[in-house]
Amino acid sequence: DKGVGFTGVADFLEKEAIIRSARMFKIYGIVSGSAHLVKPGYYNLSANESAVAILEKLVLGPEDITIKIIEGATMGDIDLQLFAAGVTSSGALKNFPISLLKKDYLFLKTAKSLEGFLFPDTYKFIRHSDPELVIRKMLDNFGSKANLDYEKLIIASLIEKEAPDNQRDRELISGIIARRLRLGMGLQIDATVLYAKCRGILISCVNSKLTRDDFSITSLYNTYIHRGLPPTPIGNPGLESILAAQNPIKSDYLYYLTDPRTGKTIFSKTFEDHDAQRARYINY
Repeated sequence: DKGVGFTGVADFLEKEAIIRSARMFKIYGIVSGSAHLVKPGYYNLSANESAVAILEKLVLGPEDITIKIIEGATMGDIDLQLFAAGVTSSGALKNFPISLLKKDYLFLKTAKSLEGFLFPDTYKFIRHSDPELVIRKMLDNFGSKANLDYEKLIIASLIEKEAPDNQRDRELISGIIARRLRLGMGLQIDATVLYAKCRGILISCVNSKLTRDDFSITSLYNTYIHRGLPPTPIGNPGLESILAAQNPIKSDYLYYLTDPRTGKTIFSKTFEDHDAQRARYINY
């Protein structure tokens, strides 16, 4: 624990039968100049290790846990991922009061939650980390790599779910979303309905398919019922989707779908054409 002196560490290790002699451990720590370098945290230690090896571990500090957050993962997904890895407790991100962070991160000023700001990347944490330190690490990363307003961030999260790995398609979809908003049309984006259905934890229903009844779900995230953007992002977008939200391509397109066989995005200018494309590429 933090604040425990070297004597306390040595006595604890002897009590747990990790070392044979706290006295000899303390002497070696003082002679080697390592006594004041021991770092708090969680360690895997064995009585089969030498006292020298154990002290070296305690000086190096707790072993890092590598966490890779994928593009589009939701706050709920990340919460479960960190909990499963032993980094934080269950619900630590979801339940953290965002108000404690707004004074240090101006981009959180109008945010309703941390959704969208937990920048996808590879991170290193230690077991049982302070949730605030974990969150701040992700927010610092977001702040250094992304510079966009909240509305654009929501759009970026939609693009992340809707577009394949093609930047031009992302930017065309960005333009379609912007055009639909200008015209007052419903966005009618399936990913928002799935977010509502799965209560923001997509990993829990990764194989779930939307049914006809799902499109009647009463939720502000159901963009088939409610016009405009959903109230928050529906995930944490990667840099490519963020750039697409900032650089929409203007076009005459109003509709698009993804060919489930090839992943190719099919764009249409009219609903009639879109309906024909659906009959061609998607079996209902």
